[in-house]
Amino acid sequence: MLGTALKETTGLFERRFLLNALLPALVLIGLCGAVVVGSTVGPQTGLAVWNRQDPLLKALCSVAFAAVVVLIATWLSGLTAPLLRWYEGDWNRRPWRWLAGAGRRWHTGVFSRLRPEDLGHYQRLYAGYPPDAEEVMPTRLGNILKNAALYPEERYGIDAALVWPRLYPLIPADHRATLAAARADLEFFLTVSGLAAFFSTASGLFLLAAGAPAGLFLLCHAGGAAVALLSYVCALGPARLYGEHVKVTFDVYRGDLLKHLGHEVSSEDEEWVMWEALAKQWYRGVPVAVTVRAAHLPAATARPPRETPRRRVRLPLTVWFLLLTALTSAMGALLLV
Repeated sequence: MLGTALKETTGLFERRFLLNALLPALVLIGLCGAVVVGSTVGPQTGLAVWNRQDPLLKALCSVAFAAVVVLIATWLSGLTAPLLRWYEGDWNRRPWRWLAGAGRRWHTGVFSRLRPEDLGHYQRLYAGYPPDAEEVMPTRLGNILKNAALYPEERYGIDAALVWPRLYPLIPADHRATLAAARADLEFFLTVSGLAAFFSTASGLFLLAAGAPAGLFLLCHAGGAAVALLSYVCALGPARLYGEHVKVTFDVYRGDLLKHLGHEVSSEDEEWVMWEALAKQWYRGVPVAVTVRAAHLPAATARPPRETPRRRVRLPLTVWFLLLTALTSAMGALLLV
């Protein structure tokens, strides 16, 4: 049983590296090389020069190319967490704060117009937005993942950041594989989106400097931006699926963690107190018994009323991205004509 589980997990991580890092790195380097060769000497001349090379030199170049691809893929595989935070809208540094503010204002306006009593609105709130306006993120992806991260606290009083590392080892292997597969799909689309955005910017600048044809510039710059945006939109589905799996994990397996730690609860109120006591013990070293003795049953508090959004002309960040791409593409094409 252990060998089978280990084999399945190893195979999953091998596929994850191949699809999420090695294949995108190979495509990126290949496209960059094609742009350089096509805009300088031309594809036919470049192919003729390659065919005239010594076989030993060709072999060495092939080995070097493979080594570069593997190194870049390894580097990419370590950037999944920062890339995910970027697409979530974690833009706290000074140059990007205005972008975070614009995205947060847009989504706060959308959030304030959603009414839980409407079934369609409730479905969007359940899967797409955090419970409070103060927690709204600048991007749709960030709001979907924030919704899943705050779900355990909203329903059970669980601090997900503290409990998840302790709960994960107790999850059955098949459910862990499901979580890993959903996360891998999400990371794949975000990696493609990030690399496509990089290719759009880098190739656009290079082709402008090289004085390439306007058509080639538009194909690389606008095409790369379109792939980046489309990949980001495709990542929203796997993000919802991953968030739903996270919610199910806490719904189904949180009791196993309590039993494993030697704590039994007989009611919802006791469970809320117990999770608060465990969080204080893990984070501040406060004994569980002290918190349980001093605990008061959590009173149901009404959420503050949502503010009515002010009538302002606002656009989502995806629209601003399309407008910026169209503007830079038009300016670049005019310069190259």
